Amino acid sequence: MKKGEMVSGSLKSTGANDDYVIEYFVFAKSKDGSPVRWVANGHRTHVVGLTPLNKCRHLGLPWESRPVELVALKMLAACSRVAEVVSQPLSLFFGVRGIKTQFRYTPDTTVWVHHSFRDELAAGKPLHEIVATPFCKALRRSDAVEVTLELKSDEDKSLDDDVDQVKRDMVATIYAHVGKDLFLLKRSKHIDERFTALVMELHLAAHDRVGPLDKARCALAFGENRVLPFGTLSAELGGQPSGERMVKALHYKEFVSIDLSAGLHPLTPVWIRQGA
Repeated sequence: MKKGEMVSGSLKSTGANDDYVIEYFVFAKSKDGSPVRWVANGHRTHVVGLTPLNKCRHLGLPWESRPVELVALKMLAACSRVAEVVSQPLSLFFGVRGIKTQFRYTPDTTVWVHHSFRDELAAGKPLHEIVATPFCKALRRSDAVEVTLELKSDEDKSLDDDVDQVKRDMVATIYAHVGKDLFLLKRSKHIDERFTALVMELHLAAHDRVGPLDKARCALAFGENRVLPFGTLSAELGGQPSGERMVKALHYKEFVSIDLSAGLHPLTPVWIRQGA
């Protein structure tokens, strides 16, 4: 681990009842950008699970909750406006005046996204609707903005705990101070069951091999068109089931972008992405 950033001085964070002075804070990241924490919680010495993602630099990302974190990771991997995903991306260490204990906060996920993704999330749009929207431009990691996500089940008892709320307030103050975006997302608003089922179906093709010939056949199918119905493009690429699976794989390889806002059916619009 190395120190990612250290800022001297103090910050004032307003908690539930009192003001707390944050005397120092340090962001710590791993040297290679891998997850900083592989321990699920204080009762386990191993992660609950690992899932491979096409938008991560490592073979697998750790997750602690199947209905929340695992679903969100697969949603982010399916989003055309996401360039990279890292789970357990860093740890924030900070000290509070008058308290000897050093606090540690490790967010669930950091993503590098197109700025419109961040803007829509800040405006209150549900994550599943943001992910469903197609995106036709090329998105380079260098042009993306960093967004950190904390994912919570609505039944999570920490949401009603005053002590945890004070800690979240202090963390939010630090993130705002350094100009980082941090969003707390609750499952009931941001994860939709029907959309989750669609993402899980789509994810089956996430790691299928796509070669230059497959991309050339796809480009020829579009011709001068920028958008084709899913059924038409699937038929051009081999029909059921191979053609449909190829369209899904091309979506994950960022060659096309499927409009997932109304489900996946023969008339679903599929866009060829800029540069393809």
